[in-house]
Amino acid sequence: MQIIILAGGEGTRLRPLTADTPKPLVRVLGISAIERLTALLFRSGFKEATIADFYLADKLEEALGSFSNGIKLNYVREDVPLGTAGCVRKAWNGDDVMVLSGDGVCEFDLPGIVDFHERNDADVTIVSHEVSDPREYGLVTADETGRVIGFSEKPAYDSCLTDLANTGAYIISKDINSRIPENEKVDFASDVFPEVLKTHGRIFTIPETGIWFDIGDISSLLSCQRVLLDQENKDYLIFEGASVGDGTTVTGGSVIEQGATVGRNCRIQSSLIMNGSSMGDGCELSKCVICEDVTIGRGVTFGELSAVGSGSVIGSAVTIDPGVKISPNSKIPAGIRVRRDVTPSGYKLLEMGEGGRADGIDLTTENLLTLGKAIASAFNQEAITVGYSEPGASMFEALSLGIRSCGTAVYYLNNASFGETVFTARRLKTRYSAYISDGKVRVFRSGNCELARSEERKLCEKYNRAELKDLGTAPLINSDAERKLYLSELKRAFPEHFAGSIQLSSKDPREKEIFMEAISGLDWSDGDNLRFTLGKSIEDTVCEFPSGRLTYEQLLLMSCRSHYYDGENVVLSEKAPLVCDEYAKESGREVFRISPSDDGELSSFAMDPLFLIAEAVRYLAKREISASVALSELPDICYYRRTAKIRDGLPKLLNREFAGNRHGSDIIVETAGARAYVRPLKSGKELRMYVESVSQEAATAICDDILSRLRAHQS
Repeated sequence: MQIIILAGGEGTRLRPLTADTPKPLVRVLGISAIERLTALLFRSGFKEATIADFYLADKLEEALGSFSNGIKLNYVREDVPLGTAGCVRKAWNGDDVMVLSGDGVCEFDLPGIVDFHERNDADVTIVSHEVSDPREYGLVTADETGRVIGFSEKPAYDSCLTDLANTGAYIISKDINSRIPENEKVDFASDVFPEVLKTHGRIFTIPETGIWFDIGDISSLLSCQRVLLDQENKDYLIFEGASVGDGTTVTGGSVIEQGATVGRNCRIQSSLIMNGSSMGDGCELSKCVICEDVTIGRGVTFGELSAVGSGSVIGSAVTIDPGVKISPNSKIPAGIRVRRDVTPSGYKLLEMGEGGRADGIDLTTENLLTLGKAIASAFNQEAITVGYSEPGASMFEALSLGIRSCGTAVYYLNNASFGETVFTARRLKTRYSAYISDGKVRVFRSGNCELARSEERKLCEKYNRAELKDLGTAPLINSDAERKLYLSELKRAFPEHFAGSIQLSSKDPREKEIFMEAISGLDWSDGDNLRFTLGKSIEDTVCEFPSGRLTYEQLLLMSCRSHYYDGENVVLSEKAPLVCDEYAKESGREVFRISPSDDGELSSFAMDPLFLIAEAVRYLAKREISASVALSELPDICYYRRTAKIRDGLPKLLNREFAGNRHGSDIIVETAGARAYVRPLKSGKELRMYVESVSQEAATAICDDILSRLRAHQS
């Protein structure tokens, strides 16, 4: 069996350590990750391995040489990145292959894995391991025999139904390897394994309980360091040749490498100080990494999970905020507070909130310029549509300039509603859009008004790495002509005659302006006085009339039924009420539901509250009924939304407490009188419950049932 060690990745999440060091050479307790692996191979009875490298390959090969811990090493270098499967295919010698990751730390039972593979006559064996936060990993779903039935690559929390992570360690049969195309970029997780499943190949997973750390970021590196020290019954490790001054305390799994110098009265907790670095008196570190040859003045305070790149100079009395990363060879003057990451070209702090909201950064002109560049670079489109409400003009100027400086044109709408922006983007066939309102920026795919998790990750990576190049300024194009079509479509959505009157309450002046124009041609007669109120999201839309009230869900169902009567299908989001599907079946129609990762376009009334109002009014006019009659005909269902906070272990919770409630990618809890969608929010810290029930009592009961499961898991 051939051993192939993958060692070509850049390790971007572990920067600044990996800015000038191959990730496999990152040391844990003074020993590099790849040297730990070769030692494990030798203990397991192997004699030879092939290393597939790419990033800083010369440094890696020079450091390891031809032998490492008794293992003879061969090297195959990629000219361009070929993906996990592509580089294995290039290094393949025709035999079955054990693929291992050279940039992690593991203590796997390799002979046992080989035996498992052979006993199951597997085409592929995947080594898996339980993880606490699965969003950074590919997940493996298997039946009780260990046979794999599905994969999920770095999902959002609302798709994490298992906590078994793909460790990147595989055994691949020679038959499968022979099918991998040569000199093409191919990945095992996204390309090879799904195809093997599709053709009914035998893929198995063996969960390993031995130590496994991806050491993909600062936190995991320090956690790995602490676990290995615990194995040796040590609280810390100070190498011979290191110097620690009087009064300094070293605790919590810290490591101080040889050649490092620490001054007096310092506090070093759960940190790593590498070769050749020097630190003045009175410094404080907690869960930090100081790379090689860093010079630090007196009285410097480092926040948790901060890191300083090699060769940097930090002046005295500096405060570095938690999570800040300082690039190699940076110079920080004395007496300042470093609040953001220091990179050769800027700061990196972007996170994506619900609905594609750009969070975690101050929306200054500089950051908006960088965000615009990141949007253009991440999505690589010819044009992007940007709409903004009137107070957001200055924000729009900075964001659009950033987009255009990377060669992407901007179609813009001044003083626009969100609905106008989406409608225009669809008309112009721009796949991605941005909308600026209330001092916030929302970035989304024009069809479904959200971004997939992979798209969010890509956007954050582009912003955070700040490696963005100007490609010349693309045009800025006014899209008012398309905006006029929006108003025309909205007018057509309203009926020509309505028995009643309509009023609108909205904090958005543009929405009220559009509404008044849209209903200006209506033929009115006596009837209900309908008072619609809009909120921050479409789900906050309600309609009040003298004898009752229509909720968003009821308005949505009325809009759906209007389309069903016309013989039309509708496209809704995943969380739209299930009763919409039941009425569709009764009418011989169909509801298509799309998730953030799907292509397709939501029906206009499913994303724009003004179209929702128009379709609901049209339904009343078409049926020639009052709102009271419409309400009486709708199912007597209570719609209820509730959020619960989660401390940790969300995937395990979903697996253990809701295993019997899965319906495809959804979790649905049902009782005799209620049905609830259970959906994690993107933060992974909250669960949202969307409840349909026959009464408020039934809704409360099903929520209490779900909450009791959560308490049982977290007690």
